[in-house]
Amino acid sequence: MIELAIKPALERITGLDAYPLLLPDTVQEGATFQRISDPQVGDGLARTGLAAVRMQVCLYLVDDYTRLLQLDAAIWSEWKAIVQGELEGQRVQYITRGGIQQDKTTLTGGRIQYRLVRDFTLTVAE
Repeated sequence: MIELAIKPALERITGLDAYPLLLPDTVQEGATFQRISDPQVGDGLARTGLAAVRMQVCLYLVDDYTRLLQLDAAIWSEWKAIVQGELEGQRVQYITRGGIQQDKTTLTGGRIQYRLVRDFTLTVAE
């Protein structure tokens, strides 16, 4: 399961705690991740034993939009270099970066929680 590699990779690269699916209710900053889809990779005639796992990574920071963008860039800087390599000990053939969404929420006291959502597709063995 590639999720076992995503959590420690996000924590190491960003310095934020990472959680599956959602931030805990008491946490305002961190990273979340979830598997969105995982279709098999094939040429239509044969199965390859690979899956294109689409992972959605969300980064949350309070009052620091610039750092949020820097963390997104840091993740991509490391992951785009993986070609038939490993991510935290898990074999990965290739990683592509997909769509991005951003928003913000005004918290109590006027602080702003910024959120950046990024899709990554990791080609891995099923």
